[in-house]
Amino acid sequence: MNYLLKGRLCGFICADCPEPLSFVKVRLYRVRSQQNAVALAAAAPKDTLAILDDATAAAKQSQLLAEVETDAEGNFSVELGEQHKYEGEAVEVDVYCATVPHRKPTPTPPAPRQFTITVLQPKWRQTELGLTAAWEYCLPHRFWCALRGLFGAWTICGRVTVCDNQQPVGGVKVRAFDVDWLQDDALGFGITDATGRFRIDYTTADFTPTIFSPAINLELTGGPDLYFKVETLVGTVLLAEPRSRGRDPDRENAGPCFCVKLCLKEQPPINEPLPVFTAIGGYQYVTDIHSTPPGSGLTQGDNRAFFSTLRLNGILPKKLNGNPMEYRFEVRTTDASGTPTSGWTAIAPGQIARTVLGLWQIYAPAFPGDPNPIKTKLYTVNGTAGPTELVTTISAAGWIQVPQQSNVFGVEGFFQPNGNMINLISPSLAAFGAVSLTGVTGGNSSTSNGAALAQDRHYSIRMRVREQGSAAPGVDAGVCEHVAIMNTLYDNISHHPSWAGYIQSGALGVSMLDIAQLQASGCSHITNALDVMFTATHPNLGAVNIDMQGPGGPYSFTLPAAVAGERFGTATPNFSVAALPVCAYLVTLSVELLLTTGDSAPSPLYDQIAFCK
Repeated sequence: MNYLLKGRLCGFICADCPEPLSFVKVRLYRVRSQQNAVALAAAAPKDTLAILDDATAAAKQSQLLAEVETDAEGNFSVELGEQHKYEGEAVEVDVYCATVPHRKPTPTPPAPRQFTITVLQPKWRQTELGLTAAWEYCLPHRFWCALRGLFGAWTICGRVTVCDNQQPVGGVKVRAFDVDWLQDDALGFGITDATGRFRIDYTTADFTPTIFSPAINLELTGGPDLYFKVETLVGTVLLAEPRSRGRDPDRENAGPCFCVKLCLKEQPPINEPLPVFTAIGGYQYVTDIHSTPPGSGLTQGDNRAFFSTLRLNGILPKKLNGNPMEYRFEVRTTDASGTPTSGWTAIAPGQIARTVLGLWQIYAPAFPGDPNPIKTKLYTVNGTAGPTELVTTISAAGWIQVPQQSNVFGVEGFFQPNGNMINLISPSLAAFGAVSLTGVTGGNSSTSNGAALAQDRHYSIRMRVREQGSAAPGVDAGVCEHVAIMNTLYDNISHHPSWAGYIQSGALGVSMLDIAQLQASGCSHITNALDVMFTATHPNLGAVNIDMQGPGGPYSFTLPAAVAGERFGTATPNFSVAALPVCAYLVTLSVELLLTTGDSAPSPLYDQIAFCK
C-alpha cells in the first residue's frame, strides 16, 4: 500500500507575518520504543517542539523513514510504502535547517540545526493514488524567532499606512537604524508592497560593529534599538523618526523578530516605481544567492548552480523620468570568487527565449451583458504576434521597449507588467560543450579515459535602462555581481553493457551502475557475493544513493567517500548476500544534481540493474 503525505510548513515572525519554511529538509522518523506514540500524537505541537543537539539527532538516524526538501512556499510531498515497511502508523516530524529563509550571507556560515515538531498520526483517506493525507503547521513566533536567532538572522516585518484612514502605502522605502552610543547602524531597507507591508533582513554583525571594528565591538544592549525613516523611491523623506525613538521601551533591545506599524500623514503622490532587476527565477540574488564576492555564486542553503533558461525579473515600470523606457541586459565573466575577468557585453536578441512581460487588456464587451467584457492578450519579447499575443520591439543591440498602452477603455488598451524581463538562454553565454565518457565503465572515475572534470562558469549580470530613443549607454538598474552557471553535458555514457546495456548522450550528469558478477554474462546468478560498481559525476553533485528492491527489502549499501565532483567505486552491501532469498532483485542508483533554473530543479538521475539470486 502506498501512502502519500503532503504538507506545508511556515513560521511566524509575528502574528500577522508568517513566512514559508523554504528549502529546509523534512525528516520523518519511526516512533521509537521508549516513546509514547499515542500521547505524543495527541499533544499540541507547541508542547513538543524541541531543538536537538547533534548527538540526539544522530541517535535517531537508524529510525529515519524518509527525507524530503520543501519548495519555495514551504510545501513538501513524501511517498511511503512497502519499501519503507510503513503501514500508516504515527511518525515523528523533524526539520533540518542548513540555514533559515532570507538570511543574509556572512563570511562564516552558522552551524545547521535540527528540531522536532511533533509526532504526527496522519489522517489517511483513500484516493486513486492510494492513501493520502495532508498536514500544515506554522511554528509559533517564539520558537521560530529563537531558532532564527541561533542563525544570527534578524528580521523586521512591518506595515506602512496613512494615519487617519489606515489605507496602505505601497511603493515606499523604509529604512531601519539602530541607536548606538558611538554611531547609528543602518540595518537595511525594504520596499512596501501594495498592502503596505515590508520586510528588512539583517544579521547580528549589522548592529554590533563600531567605528573601531573589528578590534572593538560594543553594543550596550542585547539587541538593536530601532527607529525608522520612510522615503519615496527617489529619496524624498516622508517620515523621519528621531533617534531617541529607539530608546523607548517598545523599540529598545529588539529581538531577532520585530514587527512594527508606521503611519504617514497623507498618501504620497503615485508615481511610476523605479526599474530594478532583483531575481533569477524565484531567487532574490541579494539574499538567496552567494552573489557578493567572494561568494561562490551558488544558491544559499542548497548550493545549486544555475542552468538552462533563466527568468530574469524584478520591477518593470513603463516609464523612466516620465518618459517611455527601454532596457537591456549585459553580462561579463568572473573567476570563481566573483572577480571580473572581462568587460560587459550586451545580451543579444538571439540569446533571449520567448518571455511573457505581462498582459494587455481592454474593456470591449462583445455584446450587451457579455460576462467577460475585459479581453486580454499576452505581451511578449521574442514571441509570435497573433490573436492572443502582442510582441514588443527589441533592437539588434538588445534594447527592449516597454509597452506604453495605458487606457483600458480606449482602443490602445492597457499594458500591465508582471515583473518578467527576459528569459536568458544561459547555454548561449559560452561554449559549455560536452564531456565524452567513451571507455569509462561503472565503478571508475569519469576521468579514467583522460577527460577532465567539468567546472562551473561564473558571471555577473546587470540590467541597464534608458529613455526610448536615447543613444546613451543607460544606467544600472540592478547588478547580480556573481552567479555560477553550468550547462556542460555528458556523452557516450555506457550503462551496464552486459545486462540490457545502452549508450546515453546529452545527459546533465553521469550515473553509471554495474555488477561485477554479471560482466561475464548478464544472466549470471548471484550466490554469495555482490559487487555493485557505480560512477556519479557532476561539478554540483548532490546526494548519491544505492538501494535494492526485493524480498525482505529494501536493502542499503555503504558507498565510498565522495571526491571533488565525483563519487565512484564499489558499494558495500549492508546485508548478507548469501542469506538473500532465491528471487529476482533490482539495484537502483540515484544521483541528485544541485542545479536550478531559478524556478525548478532537474529530477535525480537514475540507473538500474537487475539480477537473480
